[in-house]
Amino acid sequence: MNTILGELGKSTKFIDLLKQIENKQSPIAISGLTDVGMVQVGTAINEFGKKPICIITYNEIQAKKIYEDIKCFTDKVIFFPKKEVVTYDYIAESKELPYQRIEALNEIISKKNLIIITTIEAIMQKIPSRETLYKNELKFKVGESYKLEEIKQKLVNLGYTRYELIEGRGQFSVRGGILDISINETMGIRIEFWGDEVDSIRNFNISSQRSINTLEKATIYPAHEYILENNIEKVCKKIEKIAESKNQKEIIQEDIEQIKAGNYISKIDKYMDCFYEKQETVIDYLNNNYNIFIDEIGKINQRAKNIIQDNKNLINALIEKEKIVPQAILNIYNFEEIETILNKKQLIYIYKQDTRKYNRIRKIQI
Repeated sequence: MNTILGELGKSTKFIDLLKQIENKQSPIAISGLTDVGMVQVGTAINEFGKKPICIITYNEIQAKKIYEDIKCFTDKVIFFPKKEVVTYDYIAESKELPYQRIEALNEIISKKNLIIITTIEAIMQKIPSRETLYKNELKFKVGESYKLEEIKQKLVNLGYTRYELIEGRGQFSVRGGILDISINETMGIRIEFWGDEVDSIRNFNISSQRSINTLEKATIYPAHEYILENNIEKVCKKIEKIAESKNQKEIIQEDIEQIKAGNYISKIDKYMDCFYEKQETVIDYLNNNYNIFIDEIGKINQRAKNIIQDNKNLINALIEKEKIVPQAILNIYNFEEIETILNKKQLIYIYKQDTRKYNRIRKIQI
């Protein structure tokens, strides 16, 4: 597959495109591409131009197809899925999806030369600000000193739960001078202390407990995307103020009791504004070096309108039943707000049709 990218890299039109990108030309339109052609061009820009790429498309079926195609060219690709906003407490939510999302965000923060695939719906959904989510990230380096009690508290603040022995995601354990932290379902990081000083850092297999390799340093990112911005008491006081009926007051009181008991994560979408004063979109997490690919703006625009209308219908249905409307649904960005955010980035529009009507855009036919 690299041969294909190599041939594309010799194309004069592709070289011209790289120059436009290097000169910060924006927006740019590319026409005449198939889906596979878009994948090749995006991967080649990432490879030859050393530019991180974010491809925004119109639905998750298309996003997953693009993701699988790009995996044929590179392993530096990640998929950021939309969030499933639960409107009724008895609906079971995906266990895997939250991990997919936080792993994608953690990869973005690590500032690697990535290709990110996502959808307009995922972009429209608000998430906690980057500042809130990563304010407690932990950095370890061999030879440096740390206070173990402070580390344990920071791990709790990052969403990790303490166990005697870690068995999966989102867990940590302390045994004497050994600190184990899971970084995914199968791998953990083991930090051995000599007093307060880090003596060694190793990756290890969680099931076998065997070391994989030694490290000089390690960064521990959040275990999930719902890191608390304020203390629970302050959050609950805000929640108490939003009840509009007797039925809602009863629901809210039950929710507050669960939140105070520590079961707050399942309630965050419902009371998003009470938990987070500052919210952003995943685009705000991307540095200014990213090239944003817009896969068929017409379809994206229409999908955004459909999402807004579906939300309105859902909101009306919940209000009729005197249910609490999740603030994560009420606060979704509209397409115009997303465009304002995107216009601060370097944009590349992908069209599978004639682009002559888009006069303001620098056009390249490939």
